[in-house]
Amino acid sequence: MQKNGFLTLCFSFIPGAGQMYQGYMKRGLTQVLLFVIPLMIGGAFLPVLMVLSAVVYMYSFFDSLNLHAQLRQGATPADAFLFSWDGGEDLARLVERRHHLIGWALVVLGVAGLYQGFVSPWLYRLVDLIGWDTALGQLVNQIVRGIPGLVVGLVFIGLGLWLIKGGRKKQPAEPDYTEFKGEGEV
Repeated sequence: MQKNGFLTLCFSFIPGAGQMYQGYMKRGLTQVLLFVIPLMIGGAFLPVLMVLSAVVYMYSFFDSLNLHAQLRQGATPADAFLFSWDGGEDLARLVERRHHLIGWALVVLGVAGLYQGFVSPWLYRLVDLIGWDTALGQLVNQIVRGIPGLVVGLVFIGLGLWLIKGGRKKQPAEPDYTEFKGEGEV
C-alpha cells in the first residue's frame, strides 16, 4: 500500500520511525537500537559514542526517504535487520575481514575512556589547586577542554588524507594457474 509522502518525511525525523511507518519493522527497529544504544552508553560513560547516534540519525533519515522512493517505483526490498545474527558466523566474518578497523576503534574508545575517566579529573583537580582565576589555571582548563576536539579533528584529517590518497593499496594477487605443458615437453 502506498504511504503518504508528507507523513513519511515527518516520521523520517525520528530514527527508525519512517521505516516502521512504511511497514519495515525489522529495519526500523535496528535503526532505533543503533541510535539509542550509543546515546545511553555515551551519556553514562563515554560521550564520544554519542557521535555514532548522529551518524545513525542521518542514515535513518535518508534511508527512510530512499525506501519511500523505491516503494513508489514498485520495488519492494525485503524487511530485514541491518545485522543478521546466524549463530555468530556473520560476526566472525566481520571480525575476520575488519579486525584492523575494529582494533583501532577499540583503541580510540579506550584512549577516550582513559582521558575522560582518569586524566581529565586529575587535570581539573590540578586546576583546583592552582586556582581557576589564575592565568595558569585558565590555560590548563582550556587545554583540558580542547584535547577531545583536537583529537577528533586530527582523526578526521588523517582519515580524509588517507581516503584522498586512496586507502590501503591492495597488492596484486599471484596468478593461480599451472603452466600448460604440451606433449613431449618435460
